[in-house]
Amino acid sequence: PVVPSDEHRDWVRYAAEHTMNVSPSWWCNWWMSYLNFQIEHHLFPSMPQFRHPKVSPRVRALFEKHGLAYMERSYTDAIRVTFANLHNVG
Repeated sequence: PVVPSDEHRDWVRYAAEHTMNVSPSWWCNWWMSYLNFQIEHHLFPSMPQFRHPKVSPRVRALFEKHGLAYMERSYTDAIRVTFANLHNVG
């Protein structure tokens, strides 16, 4: 979603609304070098990527506590959604 210029979003809410994770598996974690944890990556950009699986449950709980969606999709669905979005924005 596009945030209107007269509306402010805190960085946690912005990360929740504009990023999604790709479901973890040994293969996906290796293939994407743990950047399948995009939500955690955007919240903690200086954190070593291999730590993202450790903090993921805590971030998910924080989002749930505050009514934020924690979006996670399969690898193939994430690719499909990403390319559809690229097509829509031109």
